[in-house]
Amino acid sequence: MKNRFFGGICTALFALMMVVGCSKPTADLTQIDSFTKAKPVWAEGRERERNLTLSFREVIKTRWASEAYIRLTASCDYRLRINGEFVAHGPSVAAHDFYRIDCYDIAPYLKWGKNIIALEVAGYNDDNYYLLNQPSFLQAEIEVDGEVVAATGSEFEAYELKQRKQDVREFSFQRPHIEHYILTPDFDKWTTAKHWKAPEAVKLVEQPAKTLLSRHVPYPDYTIHEAEKLEEGLYKFKCNSTGFLGMTIKVDEPSHLLFAFDEILSDGHVNGDRFGCYAYLTYELEPGTYNLEAFEPNTMQYVEVLATKGGCTVERMYMRDYCGSDVKRAKFECDDEAMNRLFEAARETHRQNALDIFMDCPSRERAGWLCDSYFAGRVAFDFSGHTRIERNFLNNFLLPKEFKHIDKGMLPMCYPSDHPNKNHIPNWAMWFVLELEEYLFRSGDRELVDNAKQRVYELVDYFKPFLNEDGLLEGLTRWVFVEWSAANSFVQDVNYPSNMLYAKMLEVVGRLYNDPALTAQAEQVRQTIVEQSFDGEFFVDNAVRGKGGKLELTRNRTETCQYYAFYLGTATPESHTALWEKMLNKFGPVRKTKNEYPEIHESNAFIGNYLRMELLSQAGRTKQILDENKSYYLPMAEQTGTLWENMTTSASCNHGFAAHIARVLYRDVLGVYEISPTEKKVTLRFSDCGLKECKGSIPVGDDSLDVEWEIKDGELKATIFAPKDYTVDHSVSGIERYSISTPRI
Repeated sequence: MKNRFFGGICTALFALMMVVGCSKPTADLTQIDSFTKAKPVWAEGRERERNLTLSFREVIKTRWASEAYIRLTASCDYRLRINGEFVAHGPSVAAHDFYRIDCYDIAPYLKWGKNIIALEVAGYNDDNYYLLNQPSFLQAEIEVDGEVVAATGSEFEAYELKQRKQDVREFSFQRPHIEHYILTPDFDKWTTAKHWKAPEAVKLVEQPAKTLLSRHVPYPDYTIHEAEKLEEGLYKFKCNSTGFLGMTIKVDEPSHLLFAFDEILSDGHVNGDRFGCYAYLTYELEPGTYNLEAFEPNTMQYVEVLATKGGCTVERMYMRDYCGSDVKRAKFECDDEAMNRLFEAARETHRQNALDIFMDCPSRERAGWLCDSYFAGRVAFDFSGHTRIERNFLNNFLLPKEFKHIDKGMLPMCYPSDHPNKNHIPNWAMWFVLELEEYLFRSGDRELVDNAKQRVYELVDYFKPFLNEDGLLEGLTRWVFVEWSAANSFVQDVNYPSNMLYAKMLEVVGRLYNDPALTAQAEQVRQTIVEQSFDGEFFVDNAVRGKGGKLELTRNRTETCQYYAFYLGTATPESHTALWEKMLNKFGPVRKTKNEYPEIHESNAFIGNYLRMELLSQAGRTKQILDENKSYYLPMAEQTGTLWENMTTSASCNHGFAAHIARVLYRDVLGVYEISPTEKKVTLRFSDCGLKECKGSIPVGDDSLDVEWEIKDGELKATIFAPKDYTVDHSVSGIERYSISTPRI
């Protein structure tokens, strides 16, 4: 009796210690980069088999574990559950032949006695832009109180349950296979039953050793939120959402069900075939009650249940988020509710597209595109106060010795991705260089920039054979891309926006690596563009080789070409004053009602309209920025709660670059013009934007910059709390009376 009583007291005391935080502090679980015992394993001879899902299971016995972790990585995807409870999905993506290790604290999931560790691993072996086509494997180990109690290569059994149909189509050109399941009501018993009657285990064999990296980036946000059932029978989430669709359903007869999902409705219904996807989860079910959750993340605001056989009663429809977790400290609020809504739409868009790299969209592709990342990198710093995701993103482009199928010296247009069709975008490789310089400013990470030097100069060399007698790029091959508008129709033979970008790239390389020759070349390219392209009123988009081989200027002129000229430094407000004023006053949303230049092709969201916001900021047009943001983007925020790829719903309605609106609001409304962590300096720029008050908080490392201002009776009063050791510079325009307070806490 005494022993039992004493044991109860010990147990209670241990539990109390855990609650009050007396347990041993844990290391940064994003920095684990090695295993103790685990070996990479897979079913013998099947590591190259397409769309093969294996179910790995291990039962461990524990008492009161003070510390317990699982370390793992895989190709392609895994889902981890403990005693039937969802724990995680991964791994974080990396370059070809590199694999990032995830490490989870699993002590909260363990019970006294037997615990079932269940891992589903999907090996797709399919060329796509989302998950690399590499041999399948799992490498995992469980450590309890400092001892590895189970590891692949010695423990863990694997089964081919054949619940997920293998011979199915791809979700899209850019993503691997869809999910099609054939289930009975006890399909999930293998994750919960201690005495599960297992089928014959597959023979696992050790795979070649893997080059391992740490995850480095924060772990995802797995918040669960419910869908609302609409009168039409559809299900709707509060806003466009990304994660694992889950549902509880009851089936009374053998049924074949499709759960169609999309970001918008098409004629009152869900069109799962919109913009090149097959957005359906398919289930063949025997009678019973099912708790189902998708294995792969998808993006949707609406779900519609379709039955080709039988039917079901839906008792619950929910989403488990699979989004970036480090965005919640950022705050913005002003007296214009439309601006507040735009900020939240930008945050929602960013968190769904900034998981372990910067994705273009979390739906059709989940791909790490250059150029998109140039804008996303800025926003990630504003929302999180660090550059951890951007470092992973850029480093992935530096890790491989070479890129298969891509022309020597060129960078993939998106990565980690497979490009067997040999396609690339030469323009996007140039944006990589521009982002590299901004990353250095944000991070101070000179080591990564120096490591990139060889790859950058290989890129410079790649373009040399395309230089014509005038020193301009001519006849660029593959997918020459300016933006999603008519500007993409005028990319040959000499495309001047591409050359404007080329000049800027040369300038940045010269600055990054102290190369005066490239700096001089950049200036010469700019002079030649102005001489050839500027027709006295506008910059012309392209010139073509005519009869006799003479280069002839076309009459193709786009709004975006003008934005490229000013943003990339080919033109300045001083050198082209009339065009500058025309661009500011005659273009943009005003063209919807008063188009004085119908022959100048309009811009689209990506990237023309976003470059426009940068130029308006340069001009100090803060009130105009607010008005144009409302016109361009408020309808997006109101319809989906996220920001779109185009100005219409013709493509993705959730695109990572579009979150750049948050940078605009912080800079041009709140007044935080620049934060320099390397100089420990904050630069503020206040102006009369038409609002009465605004406040915001921007993470800076573990600290934050807090700014609050109001304008009353023509006087600006601002209070700034800056991070420790930071200096604050400020300027005020358009407001005669002001007071700025910078108290220190």
